[in-house]
Amino acid sequence: MRPRPALLAVLTSLAAAALAMSSAVAAPAPSADNATTLVAATDTDGDSLPDTWETNGYDANGDGVVDVDLPAMGANPKKKDLFVEMDYMSGRLASTAALDRIVQVFASAPVSNPDGTTGVKIHLDAGAARGAAYNLGGGNEVTYDDDLNPSATQTNAIKAANFAAARKAVFHYMIWGDSYDGGCSSGQAFNIPNDTFIVTVGPKCGWNATDDTNVGTFVHELGHNIGLKHGGTDNLNYKPNYLSVMNYSFQLGGVLKSDGTKYWGYSNVQPTSINEARPDETVGLGSLGAGYKTSWKCPNGSTRTTAGAANQPIDWNCDGDTTDTTTAADINGDKTTSILIAQNNWANIVFGGGAVGGGTTPRTKTPASELHEITHDEWVSMQHQ
Repeated sequence: MRPRPALLAVLTSLAAAALAMSSAVAAPAPSADNATTLVAATDTDGDSLPDTWETNGYDANGDGVVDVDLPAMGANPKKKDLFVEMDYMSGRLASTAALDRIVQVFASAPVSNPDGTTGVKIHLDAGAARGAAYNLGGGNEVTYDDDLNPSATQTNAIKAANFAAARKAVFHYMIWGDSYDGGCSSGQAFNIPNDTFIVTVGPKCGWNATDDTNVGTFVHELGHNIGLKHGGTDNLNYKPNYLSVMNYSFQLGGVLKSDGTKYWGYSNVQPTSINEARPDETVGLGSLGAGYKTSWKCPNGSTRTTAGAANQPIDWNCDGDTTDTTTAADINGDKTTSILIAQNNWANIVFGGGAVGGGTTPRTKTPASELHEITHDEWVSMQHQ
């Protein structure tokens, strides 16, 4: 018999706290015998992985033996690195093509590095399931469960059984699963920032996940781990000026470009804020919207997408013209009029969430109760508008 809703909520909350605590590995104390354990180590590239780890490897327990060989895995103390171990249920692991696309999203990021390059090198570990490029010695198939419930408890148990403790300071951990908590949400990151997340676009809820679905959702949930929210500076969703896969409007379908292509990463521009009490239709998203299209909500609940670039006038209130400057319009569909503030995600990512990082200062976390994720029904509804 399943717990009653009130009890289940309490249990889930406690489990989420336990998951966070289980990830909070204390940084090893300084040791004169082992330089790799220094907490206050130099981190030239600012990725929360100390230079000595990226150059010599990470000795988790200070016994003089390298437990995580970061240089052998391709780490570079002068270029930002992200490591993610991916465990997976049968049939749920993303394709090699999808993993290649995720790597490219981060490689093309407008993030500068001390070696003069741009981009973030993400290291994905699927074990032997996706070839040598994605085999860093972890990545396990785990028992199939079509409902991780309670999600934090079950994720914590799978992680404890399959994820080497020595990796916690280096690798984010995720599971490619089916569904969780009796619902049909696409994934969960448990906290912002964090070191653990799940992607749950499995067959139970009819997701029929494509490479687009897997890429968008993986990048979205990892985004929470590295400090990003659904609305940029807040969790208001469906902001038309927030051009990121963190926005539900674009998580599963990509950020729309004015040249007809799609972008599957985080926002690299911050268009002007929009006051829904009096949005100015004549300016659209302003000059920073030039390379993009966008989508917004009409008063009747339908969704519209610009025909051309979003720096052109936009009919926010859907009345057939683009001349209004003082007419209220709830363009993100949350039944209120707010000031919608966008964000340049790449300028605000956080390296070192949860247990990941060499002696990083603990950060305030957004609780799981605020991390409602897009459901299959919401996605289907969007496709029919």
